[in-house]
Amino acid sequence: MIPEDGPREPIPGPGGGRLARRPAAIRADRSQRLLLAAFHAFRQRHYQPYLQYAVLRLGRRAPAEAAVAATFTELAVSWHMILGSSEPAAIAWRTLHDHVDEAQDHAMKPPSGGGAARALERDAHLLHDELNFSRERAAEMMGIASTDLPRLLESESAQEGPSRGRTS
Repeated sequence: MIPEDGPREPIPGPGGGRLARRPAAIRADRSQRLLLAAFHAFRQRHYQPYLQYAVLRLGRRAPAEAAVAATFTELAVSWHMILGSSEPAAIAWRTLHDHVDEAQDHAMKPPSGGGAARALERDAHLLHDELNFSRERAAEMMGIASTDLPRLLESESAQEGPSRGRTS
C-alpha cells in the first residue's frame, strides 16, 4: 500500500481505469528508465569495439566474450554512480581492461609490465594500429580526450609494437 505522504497524480490503470500515484514514485520510475536507457545506449555503442579489443588481447573469442560480459555486468551494478562521474567512458575502459587482464592471467598469459601509463599506450596502439579505429574513436572507447591520443601513440615505450601483451 502506498503511504499517504503527498498528493497523487492519476496514472492509467488496468482496464482503462485510473490509479493514483505519488509524484516522487513517478520521478523515481522515470529516473530509473533514463538510467537504463543510458546504459543500453552505452552498451550498444561500446560492445563490439570492446569485444574486438578483448579478442585481440586474449587471442580467443570465448574468454573475450566472458570478459566483456563481466565488464558490462560490473558497469550495470554501479551505472548510476558511473554516469554521475566526470569520466564514465574512462571508468568503463579501466573496468574492461581489468577484466581482460584477469582473463589473461587465468590463461597463463601475463601482460607485460609498465604500469597504467604503459597500458594506456598499448591500448591506444591496439585500437588504432591493430583494429584500425580512427584516433577519435579510439579516444572515445578509452574515455580520454582525442587530443591525448597522439601523445600515447607517439610515446617511445609503445613503439615496440601493438601486440606486446600477447604471448601467442
